[in-house]
Amino acid sequence: MLIVDAQIHIWKGHKPTNANHRQIPDYTADDVLKEMDGGGVTAAVIHPPGWDPNSNALAVEAARQHPNRLSILAIFPLAKPESRSAIDAPTEASTGCGPPPSERTCRSRCSAQVSCRLSGPSPSAIPGSS
Repeated sequence: MLIVDAQIHIWKGHKPTNANHRQIPDYTADDVLKEMDGGGVTAAVIHPPGWDPNSNALAVEAARQHPNRLSILAIFPLAKPESRSAIDAPTEASTGCGPPPSERTCRSRCSAQVSCRLSGPSPSAIPGSS
């Protein structure tokens, strides 16, 4: 069974400002993957946390290193004209990871963010998803 954690955070060099998160300075992709393996989680979507100014770059690199396990919600400014094309047709160039848009691409419902593709079965192939 495909199990996807729809929102995780990774960070480096900054403790979370929200007390509901682990109060440790580093929580990396390697830490996440160990816990995912232990819990039987297939894949996860990284939401870069606001308390780490380098979190988007960290998330992009994690997704590049582990494309079959991790994807990201990339953050981009809506006021820039080039951001419109990132919403209309997510590609490797616009999201920082993932395949060309000819393959299945998952998108966030929020137009301020777009996620990279997760490999795996299409949603219709997942029991109970129809």
